[in-house]
This record gives sequence, structure tokens and C-alpha cells, in this order.
Amino acid sequence: MKKITSLLAILSLASGLSAQTVIKQSGWEWHISDKGTIEQLVFKNSRGNDTIPFFVGKENDGPSFYISREGKETKGKWIPDGYRSFRSDIDHVECRMTYKEWNGQPALEVLLVNKGHVPFQPEKAGLKLGIDTYMDKYPDWFNKYFPTLMRNEKTHFYGYLQTPEKHTLALVSPQPVASWSVDYNLGYMDPAPHWFMGHRIESLNLDLMNALPLPERHPQDLWQLMPGESRTWTIALVNVGELDQLETTINKVSGLPLIRLDQTSYPPKEEVTFDVIGKEPVVRVQNDKGAAIVSVVEKTGADRYQVKTQLPEAGLYTVDVVCGDKQAEAVLTAHHSWKWTLENARVATLKYHQKATSHAESWYGFYSAFIASKYFPSAGTDKAVTERFDYLFNLLHDTTRMEPLYYASRIQNTSTTIGMLIDKYEAQGSVEDLHKASMLADWMIKHWQREDGAYVNHNTIYTSVIYVAKSVLELALAEKQLDGQEWQDAAGRHYQSAKRAIDQLVESQGDFQTEGELTFEDGMISCSALQIGMLALMQKDEIQKKHYTDAMLDILNSHDCLTQLKVPDGRRRQGTMRYWEAQYDVQMLPNMFNSPHGWSGWRAYATYYAYLLTGEEKWLLQTFNAMGAFANLIDYKTGDLRWAFVVDPHLRVEQACSADTHYTADSLSFGNPHPRLYDTRKFVIGEQYVNMISDWQTVNTQDNDVHELFKCIGETVLTNAFVVERADGSVAGYNCKVIRKGNTLEVKADEKQIRNLHCNLKHAYTVRFEGQKKDFSGAYTGWAFGKSEYDF
Repeated sequence: MKKITSLLAILSLASGLSAQTVIKQSGWEWHISDKGTIEQLVFKNSRGNDTIPFFVGKENDGPSFYISREGKETKGKWIPDGYRSFRSDIDHVECRMTYKEWNGQPALEVLLVNKGHVPFQPEKAGLKLGIDTYMDKYPDWFNKYFPTLMRNEKTHFYGYLQTPEKHTLALVSPQPVASWSVDYNLGYMDPAPHWFMGHRIESLNLDLMNALPLPERHPQDLWQLMPGESRTWTIALVNVGELDQLETTINKVSGLPLIRLDQTSYPPKEEVTFDVIGKEPVVRVQNDKGAAIVSVVEKTGADRYQVKTQLPEAGLYTVDVVCGDKQAEAVLTAHHSWKWTLENARVATLKYHQKATSHAESWYGFYSAFIASKYFPSAGTDKAVTERFDYLFNLLHDTTRMEPLYYASRIQNTSTTIGMLIDKYEAQGSVEDLHKASMLADWMIKHWQREDGAYVNHNTIYTSVIYVAKSVLELALAEKQLDGQEWQDAAGRHYQSAKRAIDQLVESQGDFQTEGELTFEDGMISCSALQIGMLALMQKDEIQKKHYTDAMLDILNSHDCLTQLKVPDGRRRQGTMRYWEAQYDVQMLPNMFNSPHGWSGWRAYATYYAYLLTGEEKWLLQTFNAMGAFANLIDYKTGDLRWAFVVDPHLRVEQACSADTHYTADSLSFGNPHPRLYDTRKFVIGEQYVNMISDWQTVNTQDNDVHELFKCIGETVLTNAFVVERADGSVAGYNCKVIRKGNTLEVKADEKQIRNLHCNLKHAYTVRFEGQKKDFSGAYTGWAFGKSEYDF
């Protein structure tokens, strides 16, 4: 028996296989199972080892060859086929995969060949990579790799996955890849036999071939293989250190051109700068009509170029870069004024009906309307909005006891209503609105705040489900400004309640809870960060301020893996990667990345607070990039509101297309009506905006959650300008123009409603702003003109 075992071992080694093959190279090693799949990949570096986890012994282990056709998915099994090589056959299509080293990196060489007699035209064909993306429990999810960015260019592909601990794995192919997709988990049945999708990602797929249509930027010739035809791809896995090094690392490994955009959104006619990494690039900037925009390209180093241009009017601008036989694309945006944005958001509040339902998202548009009313009154529109709000409020509340009549445990409905009442009060001046908000807060605190401070829905912590504590802090700030002991007592009571809830978040050290299926959830993380950051801004004691600031930054940094921090596309930059909202918001299946989505605003509050607390310009830049992407959800040509931007390149979707005839927009409507309860239509979407549906669907739909983005604009950039002195001595303005004359800075606001100026100065200056002047004898960071709204 021993001789037979030894012989088998020798034969196994001779074919390059063992129960587990370990391939070791300088700086990395990977472990390959005898089934041809990866068990783990380990990168060795100065920081220690970065281990990339793969699914092992599960249905979604990989890499695995798969084909999707006619709505059915087939996954092949690998057969050993030589040294470090495997093959798999599905319906006369053969895939051969070889593990190799490519430019010093671990790589897969993949060959597809059509061995049949007729053309092969799949919906999708490629690899399920098998990287463990399944984030289901604390603290395991800190080491899971989220598929943050995948980028198909006509001539190549790159992307990256990242963990909450900021370990980054890049994927690179010097050949064009048709598309990519992810496998989302199923969630629950409601009502039977209809399924809602879940809140977790099971697998990332590289779709080497994909049916058309695809976004124009993608290769357009990878939809079929003719008989006897073959194609080959190399797919490298590259360990990236700091995310800021992503483009340079990929270029160093592959030589591929990349466009590095630090700022993706601008006001019209402002100078635009970005970098191109590549050899002798030919750069073209054009508007959405194809007309070229003048740009200047200057070499700044070896294979480094800086491009300067100007975007003449609001719109989308495409950047095309050609380096030899490779090309890359980016999208810049020039946004309309913030005034234009808020005014059109207010109009949308009436067009897309605000409805009385079990979900606050369906009446979220009142935020935009009341903020617009505060700064840009419009008597007729404001009257119609107020009448609608009062109608819904009275329908949903016991106005004597001042408490919700329905779904009382959904405390985010109450906290959202509190926030709307505060904005209504600030726009219209009726103290009665603040009384209502104060009474609702007292009711919520009495019934739904635990002894440890957490706001809860029964046994689940809901503090970070639409930032309950932030709404209570907003109330305390409004109450604090009023005369009378009753208001001062209320302000103190509500502040202490919110502080207790936020302290519970800090103490939990990332072990948060949220609504729905538990995962490392976008909103759970960003809402925790933003609420801690807001509380930090309200602290006068520097030790306490630092305590909350440090806690907030830890959480915010972990959220990077869920945010589009590197996508060279101003429509998407700073969007957060939500992927289960379409089924509820616009009655569309299956899951898809919605980014930006209304809930992307939650991270933007946090980055804004982070800038005010730290003075680090990166947080301000992220905030303004986000605001540009948010503003673009209002069509710059028509002024019409869209719901969200879908990131997935190719999705066969199904959407309800008929209204519920049992309801009107004036009716009470509860629950989440499944799309398949109605007539549906199937079609293909990819990398595009999706329209609102609340103008025609009568029952509970939650597309009005998009208005969170305009609330965020109203609180961060609508009335505020910022001056930043950089380390090199240059001075930059956000929402303003800055002219330096010696030690004097002349600052001109971009819009009339901008009355507050925040300065971040390293040296002594005299600052002139809108007829006002202040002298600063040395370094200064804070509000130079206007008072911080977070003083308590």
C-alpha cells in the first residue's frame, strides 16, 4: 500500500499537482487545490503578510469557468491538463486556465475556444473568481474583500477589491474584458412565491464574454466566438499598498494608461486639472455633443502628464486618452449652481408624489422642499408643499398625543419627521412645528431608548438606521436658540439623549447593528461615523472632541472599501456601493449597485464633519466630489430628477410597469409591494441613471430617498465657502474665487446665498469676504465669517 501511495504521489507531482500545490515566488505564494481552485493567496511585504481569502470547498469556490445562457447558469469542473494547468468543457466550449507569473505578479492565463460547429453567443461567459466577498458577521467581515471598483476599457481591464482594514487587491488584464458581475444572495420570500434579494455579495465574476448592449466604453466585439475561434486573457492579481498608489502600481506592473482624477466635479469655467499616467498620451476632452474642448498637456515626469482644461457650461465631459494601442476614458462633470439644484429638487417633490406609507423614504422629498424654501422662497410652490406635508403628517400621526399611528417601532420614520419639522420651522418660522418635533422626540426616547443609550427597534439597535441621533441633535440645536427655560431644558434633554446613543456606538467598536440582513453595511457604518462626527463638532472640551474625532475617523476609514474613491467618473465619484434598494425604491429586480443612491449622502456628511474637525483637505475634496455627483442626479439638460445611478455594466432587469389600482397617492400604503405583484417588463440596463416612479406608482415606493442628497447639499455646501492654504503655499477656494495680493486674500463667493466662509490657513493673512474683513496673525482653522451651526 505504501508503494502505491508513493507512486501516486510521484505521478501527481509529475503532473504539477498534489493535494494542494503551493506556488512560491518572491513576494507572494498561492495555494491551489487539487480541484484547480485557489485556497488562498499570500503577499509578503514590509507590513507583514496580506492573505487574500478564497472560498474553499463551497459552491462559490474559484476560479471557476461558467456560462450563463437563456437565464440558466452552468459552472464547469476543472480537469488537470498539464503543469499548473486545468481545462473545463461546457457544451463544446473549452476553457483552459494556467497559473503563472506575469511581470512578477501571480496571474491566470485563460483560453476560451469554441470547439462546436455553430457560433457561441452566451449572455455571459467567464470566471467566478472565488475571492471571499461574503460579509456576514462581526468581526470576520474586517478581513473580507469587497469588490469596490471594476473598470472595463476598450483595450484592457483593471479594478480592485478592498477590506475594511484597507488591504487592497487589484485585478489587471492587458486584454479587453467584456464585462463583470457579482452574485447577490437571496433574502426572503414576501409574499410567496416572490423573493426579495438579500444584502450580501457571494461572488465576483469576470465576464470575459458578454452579450450586448454594453456601455460604449466597453469592448463591443466580445459577444460571440465563431466555430474554431479562440481568445486568450491574462488576469493578474496585484497587491496594492496605499490606495493612493493604485494607478501608479497598476501602470508599473502592466504599462497600461490610467487617468488619475483627484477632483471630478467643477463649477463651469473653473480650471480643471488631472493627470495621465502612460507613454506619450494623446488626450481629447469633449462635451456630450462630441465637440472638442481645448486642453493643454504638460509632461511632469517619466510617463507622467498633467492636463489642464476648462468646462464651459454645466454638463458631462468625456476624457479620451490613447497611448499606443491602449486607450482609457474618464468622465468629468460641471454642475449647475447649488441654487438651481435645490430649486429643481423642490419641484420634484411635487411631481414625484410624497406618500403616506410605512417608510419615511416615501415622503423624504420634504427635506429638499423646506431647505429650498428657507433660502429661495417661492410662494405658490411652498404653499403646495406645506399643504401636502400637513396632509401626510395628520394621516400618519395622533396629533393630540403626538405620536405615530402606524409602525411605531420604525423609529427612523419618527426621527426623519423630526428633521423635516425642524427644516419646516426654519423655513417658515412657526414654533408650533418645533413643538411637534420636540414632543415626537420625547415619545421616541421614552419608548425606544435602552438603558445603555441605544435607540432600538425592539431588540435591534437602530441608532444608525437613517441617523436617529443626528436628528435629535438637530432638534437640540434648534431648541437651544430659543428663549425660555422650557426650550433650554428640552435642548439639554435631547442633547443628552443623543449623546448617550452615540456613546453606545463608540463603545461598540464597530460591532454595530442595522435594519435587515446583517452585513458590513454601507449605512450602518457611515451613519455611525457621521453621528459621532457631529457630536465631536459640538464639544467645547478639546479632549472630548479628540475622543469622538478619533472614533469617527476609524469608522470612516473602514468605510473606504464601500466607496467609489478611485473611479474616473464624476457621475459616480464618492457614491457608496449599495445594492439592494432597487427592489424597494423603483420596483426593479434583481440586485444592482446603486451609486450614487440617496444613502450615499450619509458618508458625505461624515467627510464634511471630518474636514471641519481635522482640516485635512482630502475630506473637503471628497465632500465636493460627492456633491457634484449628487447634483447630477438632476438632469442638467431638463432639470428632471433621477433616482440613482446603476454601476453594473449589463443587467437583465425586471420592473413593475403598472400602477396599483387599489390605491391612490393619497392613500395609506404599508409594506414593500413586490414588483411581481404587478405587470412587469424585462429589459437590459447598464452604467446609467434610473428614473423615478413615484409619479405613477400609487403604493409604497421609496425612490424619494434620493432627496437625502439634496438635504446633504443644503447642510454642507449650499451656503458655505472654504479657503485652504496648502503645504506648497498655494491657496485654493471651494465655492469661491480667491485672489492673493501679498498677505491679503480677496474671496468672492460663487453664489449669492453663500454667506459663511471657513478658512484653513498656515500663515498670517488679511481676509476680505463679501464686504467684510478679518486679520489673522498666524495659522487659523475655523469659520472666519459666519457662525458654526454646531455650537451648542
